[in-house]
Amino acid sequence: MGSPTDLHMEAVKRILRYLKGTLGHGLPFHRSPNSTILVAYSDADWAGCPDTRRSTTSYYMFLWSNLISWSAKKQRTVSRSSAEAEHRALTYACANTIWIQCLLQELQFPLRQPVLLNCDNLSETYMAANPVFHARMKHVALDY
Repeated sequence: MGSPTDLHMEAVKRILRYLKGTLGHGLPFHRSPNSTILVAYSDADWAGCPDTRRSTTSYYMFLWSNLISWSAKKQRTVSRSSAEAEHRALTYACANTIWIQCLLQELQFPLRQPVLLNCDNLSETYMAANPVFHARMKHVALDY
């Protein structure tokens, strides 16, 4: 931004040509008359990268039945168990859920029901329900 060159201008023109050619594409957004509901799904694999042994975190957020936010990326640290990898994924999803809630409140669009946060790991469900970290998970508390 401080000192653009001709290469930057060519890149901008290429992006604008792409956007002009894809105006008919997009994600449909349908309003549901029943209620305002926000649902999030989180998942993680355990040590999925064969080189670094880091896990991949992913989460998806739906407002009514519309996909509004998603992410899939490697975790910054190596997890010692699948429950720890799932815990980190759930934490990222929860942080994004809080941000979406604040955004909706600023847009004068309050949620009428609590947010549903789904996870597919039973041990993580037990850890999330119990606010006290177990002896095997104390190292995770240092990350947060």
